[in-house]
Amino acid sequence: NRHKMYFISGVSGVGKTSTLEQLKKILPQSAFDVRDFDERGVPDGGGPKWHDNETRYWLDVAAVNAKNNKSTVISGFTNPEQFKKIHNPDKDIPAQIILLDISPDILKMRLYGRHTTPESKQEIERAAGVSLDEFVEQCASFAPKLRMIFEQNNFPIVNTDNKKPEEVAKEVADHILL
Repeated sequence: NRHKMYFISGVSGVGKTSTLEQLKKILPQSAFDVRDFDERGVPDGGGPKWHDNETRYWLDVAAVNAKNNKSTVISGFTNPEQFKKIHNPDKDIPAQIILLDISPDILKMRLYGRHTTPESKQEIERAAGVSLDEFVEQCASFAPKLRMIFEQNNFPIVNTDNKKPEEVAKEVADHILL
């Protein structure tokens, strides 16, 4: 089977959603189903069990897409170490995870710039289960760790620092269209 599953991963604020919108324009719809990991909604606090179940859901969607001659691109946080526990290479279609990486300082600026209204701060607290400040610190401290995990697994990494979504999507598409 030549069809694959591609996860576009990275911490919150790295540019996954912006990249997703551009990938929808770049990748031909006849060959790719491009989706948001969270499009079915995130329960209060999210959590590992919900995330694992959603990952399995998307792997199953990718299997159906492959039967219909499409590859699947999912934009949403995916940790390769956890993914390996869910993805069964003998049963699931081949999968590739691509990291969108960012420096902690730029990430903090993006996250605080994005969450300026009481409503957006409340939504972060609902979905993440922590305050905005805690959320920003968690993301900024985890970004370098996530990059290291991707480096250790030899997975592609695309830096998003000071790049427009179109530029990031072009780099991601280059990895997908190899």
